[in-house]
Amino acid sequence: MEGDLRETSRPTLHSLPFSIGAPQVSQPLREQGEDLPGAISSALAAICIAPLGLPGCWEAKEQISRHLADQLTEDNNQLRPSLVSGLQHPILCLHLLKVLYSCCHVSEHLCRLLGQEPLALESLLMLVQGKVKVVDWEESTEVTLYLLSLLVLRLQDLPPGMQELGSEIAALFTRSHVVSLVSAAACLLGQLGQQGVTFDLQPVEWIPATTHALSAPAEVRLTPPDGCGFYDGLLILLLQLLTQQGKASLIWDVVSSEMWTVLWHRFFMALRLPKEVSTQEEELSLSSPRRSSSEPDWMLISPQGVAALLSVAVVTFTQEPQLCLSHLSQRGSSLMSTLKHLLSPSFLQQLGHAPHGSEFLPVVVLSVCQLLCFPFALDVDADLLVGILADLTDSEVTAYLLQVCCYHLPLSQVELPISLLTHLALRDLTCLNQFVNTVAASPRTIVSFLSVALLGDQPLLTSDLLSLLAHTARVLSPSHLSFIQELLAGSDESYRPLRSLLGHPDNSVRARTYGLLGHLLQHSVALRGALQSQAGLLNLLLLGLGDKDPAVRRSASFAVGNTAYQAGPLGPALAAAVPSMTQLLGDPQAGIRRNAVSALGNLGPEGLGEELLQYEVPQRLLEMACRDPQPDVKEAALIALRSLRQEPSIHQVLVSLGASEKLALLSLGNQLLPHSSPRPASAKHCRKLIHLLRPTHST
Repeated sequence: MEGDLRETSRPTLHSLPFSIGAPQVSQPLREQGEDLPGAISSALAAICIAPLGLPGCWEAKEQISRHLADQLTEDNNQLRPSLVSGLQHPILCLHLLKVLYSCCHVSEHLCRLLGQEPLALESLLMLVQGKVKVVDWEESTEVTLYLLSLLVLRLQDLPPGMQELGSEIAALFTRSHVVSLVSAAACLLGQLGQQGVTFDLQPVEWIPATTHALSAPAEVRLTPPDGCGFYDGLLILLLQLLTQQGKASLIWDVVSSEMWTVLWHRFFMALRLPKEVSTQEEELSLSSPRRSSSEPDWMLISPQGVAALLSVAVVTFTQEPQLCLSHLSQRGSSLMSTLKHLLSPSFLQQLGHAPHGSEFLPVVVLSVCQLLCFPFALDVDADLLVGILADLTDSEVTAYLLQVCCYHLPLSQVELPISLLTHLALRDLTCLNQFVNTVAASPRTIVSFLSVALLGDQPLLTSDLLSLLAHTARVLSPSHLSFIQELLAGSDESYRPLRSLLGHPDNSVRARTYGLLGHLLQHSVALRGALQSQAGLLNLLLLGLGDKDPAVRRSASFAVGNTAYQAGPLGPALAAAVPSMTQLLGDPQAGIRRNAVSALGNLGPEGLGEELLQYEVPQRLLEMACRDPQPDVKEAALIALRSLRQEPSIHQVLVSLGASEKLALLSLGNQLLPHSSPRPASAKHCRKLIHLLRPTHST
C-alpha cells in the first residue's frame, strides 16, 4: 500500500507549479500567480490535515504526510524552500502552515531542518507578532503557535529568536477572546516555561482569561501537538503558574475564584461522567435517570491532560489542605464525582485504550489516591469524615482500589492505593465487606496478587496488608477467612509465606504478622493443626516472645495467649512458652505484661501446672495483682489467678502464700476510695478470688 502511494504521489508532487517555479530564490512563491498555487496548497493541506472526529482516516493522512515529509527533507529538493517562502503570502500562508504542521508531526528530521531555517523561523515569529498580513489571521496564528510548540517539543530546545516571544504570547493568552487561540497560546507558553523562558503573567489577568477559555464553547479546529487535548496546554501552564516560588497567596486566589468551579465542571463534562443528582446543583431534576458513562472526549482532554489536571489539584491541596476537605465533603460535587470515576474499571479500561493512556494510567491512579488520602492525614471533624467515608463507600471505591492494584499497576506502585484501601476498611465495616467480596469474586487473581505483595520488598506495603488482614480476622466471621489461611499456608501448604513473614527483618512486619496470627488462632482449626504438625512453626511463634522490638513482643504474647486458650492437643507443646512468658511479666510496657499474664492464665487448664510452679508463676501473678501500677494489668492478673487456682497444686501454693489476706488488703484499699472515684474493674475479680480461696472452695 505504501509503495503504491509513493509511486502515484511522486510525479504529482514534482509537477506542482510552485515546486518547479521555486528553485530560484529570485522567483519566490509569493511572486507567482495566486490562483493555481492557492488551489494546490489548499489541496495539499486538505490531504495532510487529519479531520477532527474521523479517526478512521488518520492513518492514511499520516501516510501522506510522511511521504511528503520525506520529500521536504531530501537534499537539493526545492519543495521545502518553496513552501517556506510562501509563509508570508497573505493567501497561501494558512494552507502551507497546515502542510508543515502535519509533516512535522511525523518527521523529527523536518523539525530539525525548520529549526535551522532562518527564513522559516523569521516568518513564524512575524506571524505571531502580527507583522504578516494574512487573510485569516486568527487561524493562521493558531496553527503557527501549535507548529512552534511542536518544534520545541520535538527539539527539546528553543529555536533562535523564541526566547523573546514570551511576553507577546502571554499577551495573546490574556487578551484574545478566541478560545482556540487562547488554548494554542497556553500550549506554547507551557512549552516555553519548561525550557526556562520567563514571562510576566499576573493573576488578575490570567485567571479571567483561563475562566473564559474554560467556560466558553470549545472551538477545536486543529489537533494540538503530539496528540494533546484541546485543554492540555492550559492545564500544563496552570500547573507551572501555581508552582512558582513566592506565590503563597496565589493558591487561595485561584480556589476562591470562579475559575476553580468552572475548571472542574468543564472536565466533568469532558470526561463525560455519569451525572449525579446533587442538592448543590439546582438545575438538575431529582427524577432524572442516571446515564451510563461513555468514552471521554479525548479531543478536549487527553490522558496527559487528565494527569496535569490532577497534578494541579495535588499542588493546590498540598498548599491548602483544608480546601480539599471542603470540596471532598460536598456530596455529589464535580471534584468528588470526578475522582471516584477516575478509579472505576470502566474509565480505566477507556484510559488504557486511549493514545498514550497506558503511559499515564499509573500517574492518574496515584494522584487520585493522594487526593483521597488528605482526609485521613488531617485533623478532621468526625461528622465530616463520616460523610466523606459514606460517599466513597457508596461508590465502592474500596473494590476499585483492589482491582486497580491487581489489573492496572505494577507492584512497585501499589503501596499508596493499598494504604488508602486499608484506611477505608479499618474505619468502615461496609468498606471491609467490599474488600472481602472483591476477593471472593476473583479469588485466584486477587489471592495471587496479595501473595506477591505480602512477600515483596516493600515493608510499608506488607505492613498495611497485614493490618488489613488482621482487621478482617478480628471483625468478620470465620467463613470469610479462608483466603487468609491460603495466603499464609502457600500453594503447597508448607506455610513458607508465614515463616518468611515471622522472620522478616522489618519490626513492623513481624509485629503485624504476630497480630494477625493472634486473631486467626481464635477461629482457625487449620492453623492450630499447622502449629502442631509443621516442623519449626511453633518455635517461630514462640521466638517472638524474646524479640528485641517491644511491638513484636506485644503481638507475639497476644498470639501465644490465644494459642493457649483451649489449646487441646497443642497444649503440651506450649510448655516451651512458659520461661519466655514468665520473663515478660517484668516487661516495662504494660500491654506486654497484660498479654503475658493472660497467656499464662490460659496455660493453667492445659495441664501445665508443674511448669508454671517451676517458674513461680502463681507468686509472680499474685504480686502483680497487688502491686502493678497499671489497673488493667492488675485485672488481668486476678483473672489469670482465678483460672490457675483450679489446678490443685497451684491452689495450695496460693493458700500458702497468704493470697486471701493480701487480696483482702487490696480489696480494702478499693473500698476506701472516695465515693466520687469510680471503683476499679479489678475489684469484683478480687472479691471473687478471695471467695474461691476459702477452705470451703478448696479443690
